[in-house]
Amino acid sequence: MQVVVAVAGDGENPFTPRGYLIRYWNKQISNDLPKPSFLLDKASPLTAAQFAVFSKLADDLNTLSDHLPEFCAKANLLCFPDLSPSLEKHVDIVNFISYRDKNFTNYGSDRIGGADSFENYSDGENVVSDNFRRYSRDSIGHGEKFTGYAAAVNVPDQSFNGYGTTSTGGEGQFSNYNGEVNVPNLRFTAYSDNTNGRKQTFTEYTNDANSGDQKFTSYGKNSNGAKNEFTNYAKNSNVMRSIFTNYGETGNGGNDTFTSYGDDTNVPQNTYKTYGAESNGAFEKFTSYTSDSTVGDDEFQSYGKKSNAAAVDFENYGQSGSDGGSRFSGYGRDAIGQTVDFKLYNPNTTFKSYAKEGITFADYSNQSSAMAAKLADKGKMVNKWVVEPGKFFREKMLKKGNIIPMPDIRDKMPKRSFLPRVIISKLPFSTSDINKLKNFFHAGDDSSMEKILVGSMTECECKKTKPRGETSGAPPQSRT
Repeated sequence: MQVVVAVAGDGENPFTPRGYLIRYWNKQISNDLPKPSFLLDKASPLTAAQFAVFSKLADDLNTLSDHLPEFCAKANLLCFPDLSPSLEKHVDIVNFISYRDKNFTNYGSDRIGGADSFENYSDGENVVSDNFRRYSRDSIGHGEKFTGYAAAVNVPDQSFNGYGTTSTGGEGQFSNYNGEVNVPNLRFTAYSDNTNGRKQTFTEYTNDANSGDQKFTSYGKNSNGAKNEFTNYAKNSNVMRSIFTNYGETGNGGNDTFTSYGDDTNVPQNTYKTYGAESNGAFEKFTSYTSDSTVGDDEFQSYGKKSNAAAVDFENYGQSGSDGGSRFSGYGRDAIGQTVDFKLYNPNTTFKSYAKEGITFADYSNQSSAMAAKLADKGKMVNKWVVEPGKFFREKMLKKGNIIPMPDIRDKMPKRSFLPRVIISKLPFSTSDINKLKNFFHAGDDSSMEKILVGSMTECECKKTKPRGETSGAPPQSRT
């Protein structure tokens, strides 16, 4: 009887996924060529025993999903942690330091006075998931301060739902929130609705961040005398998108200021839809908004619709060094007694169905020459080239004097590996099975994990086309 011993080589157990890769390379590619380290680094780190156990568990997706945290940790997968049980009890003034992955529900409700302080919360983590629901509801004079919250994090996923609703007085402060993060997904829903005299300040919020989304939905709805300040918001960030929907809707005497908002950013995208709709006596001021930013665009849809006596001041708005633009559609429609003042505003702007009364344009077309002078360097014009997010420059652009806005190409994602074929073949990896995958990975609606899953499957299933202007590096084959 002959005994055949499988040999992986390089001292690797032949029954591990990495051992299989080494054996395949030696047999199919070359036994002499060095094995590329980048390929070996992506091999699954599962041991032979772990590989056997998880392969068996994968026969039933629900069973493997129950072991998701362990599976993700041992297989080097990008998974979001499950939130801990909800924190509801409140003990006087609470300081949260070095916390992570918490679920706050009904926390601080009916509080009178006092404050909660979040400092160095989830800093430096790879993947962070936090959820605040019905936080400080019905409170009076209660404050929250978020300082050093989730800084230098890869893929933060945080939601504030029903935060500070029906409260009176008090202040929420977000300072140095999500700075230097990668792919943030931040959601504010029904935040400070039905409040009276409450103040919210965002300072140093998502500065130096890379490619993510921030959504404000029904923020400050039906509130009286609400004051919201955005300062140094998304500054020096790359491809950040902010969406404001029904912000300050049906509010009274609201005061919103945007100062140094999105300055020095690359490809900022901001959408305001029915912002301040049906409000009374609202004041909104945009100062130094997306100045010195590259490309990007802003869209205002039905901003201030059916409002009364609203005052909007656009000052030093969108003074970009390259072609960006803003679109106003139905701005101030059916409003009464509004005043809108544009000063030093980006001329690359389109207006559609815009209110004809109460609008003032001052120095509207003069900012082009101002920017030309600003970009001049020792009498020479500096050209700015537009680069799509995630793309690189061409050789012809490498000329003296050119400034090329580049995306951040550093890989800030946590270490992850490929799954063995035996396991991946058992997962329903297709867009038609998105709900099954969401359940498997514990991904909520509009969460970062859902976006990652949809994006990955869409990319894998799309028809590949050769980029415009690119040619194949291989010469055509001739027939003999």
